Amino acid sequence: MLLQNLAIVRSGETQVHLHKAAALLHHAVISVKQQHPEFSRVEIAGDFRRGCELVSDFVLVAQGLKSTGIEDTTLRLVVTDRKHFGASLLQATGSADHLEQLKTFAADKGLTLNADGLHRGRKLIASATEEEIYQALDLQFIEPELREGRDEIERAAKQKLPALIRDEDLHGILHSHTTASDGTETLEAMAEATRKRGFEYYGVADHSQSAHYAGGLSLQEIAEQHREADRLNKAYNGKFRILKGIEADILADGSLDYPNHILEQFDFVVASVHSRFKLPKKEQTERIIEAIGNPRTTIIGHMTGRQLLRRPGYDLDVDKVLKACAKHGVAVEINAHPWRLDLDWRWHQKALDQGCIFSINPDAHSIRELDHMHWGVEMARKGGVPAKRVLNAMCLTALLAHLARRSQTA
Repeated sequence: MLLQNLAIVRSGETQVHLHKAAALLHHAVISVKQQHPEFSRVEIAGDFRRGCELVSDFVLVAQGLKSTGIEDTTLRLVVTDRKHFGASLLQATGSADHLEQLKTFAADKGLTLNADGLHRGRKLIASATEEEIYQALDLQFIEPELREGRDEIERAAKQKLPALIRDEDLHGILHSHTTASDGTETLEAMAEATRKRGFEYYGVADHSQSAHYAGGLSLQEIAEQHREADRLNKAYNGKFRILKGIEADILADGSLDYPNHILEQFDFVVASVHSRFKLPKKEQTERIIEAIGNPRTTIIGHMTGRQLLRRPGYDLDVDKVLKACAKHGVAVEINAHPWRLDLDWRWHQKALDQGCIFSINPDAHSIRELDHMHWGVEMARKGGVPAKRVLNAMCLTALLAHLARRSQTA
């Protein structure tokens, strides 16, 4: 039976983290191609293609000699022909809300959109590619990540969708850990792995002294790490740069857990909550806003503290926090760790409207976790974030100038 050997075992879960879904689906693509060499193309669709943080709809679209519809198993395979591939991919990608709104938009133009393409009366006018379907509707192409039935069709009709950030737009990594706190690799190893991935800079941000559970840095350990960074930077001779950062705990009163004369020694500061998650909403909000107002704070880390499928975020007035970030020029982290993906993409447009900038960070504790950056980019794309609003989409020279300006006004 078709796909009998491709059943994706999810241990009873209805949703899977994005990175786990990626591994399952990429394996499924390989398996389908091996079992069906007659398929000239196999693409991933469903909510994974839309960049959803949790995936439940496992769908592939394959191009064969003729359409045979959909076979349902743990994995859904849509088999279609070349003429209808775009229409099938569009339908299999969703979301249901986006497709319903797209059908309504087409109907208002006297057209009909259904599973086999876009029609004018009985005539099929667009179906081979998604691009030609949107073009026939006089719409700017809508990237899959944006297809959630929000305002993307209205904006596409006005040609006002942003050019979404891409992996290759990022010039460096900020917020990452080493063996100095709770990471598994040395500063040199993490920096070298970052350099080999084509980045210009590596921003170390080990835990601060209050984080005893994570080996937070003492003042002596800070000095030792900075000497090591200076030694390595000298060896890089301007071809790569280690930036000296810290992930400073936000204490219950909103202060950071080093005095400012210590914080001044860092190139950047990620301020994060790691305790007192159950403070009342007003107190939690005021706590974070107080930290944002600290002139040494560069980035607010994993703002809501959520861990997907594990714990909800703490009670927080996100709107007020975003306004404070915009006011003080503090970047909002899109934490790329697939268990966090925080700040939630549903808040990104609000942050953009407020005037916020973002920082896409892996929160890596190992070399392998540096590659989490991709999932942060996916979340930024889903939230409609362009590269020009992302801190580490700046080249090293521009970033250093930005940090210097902040330091001067602090």
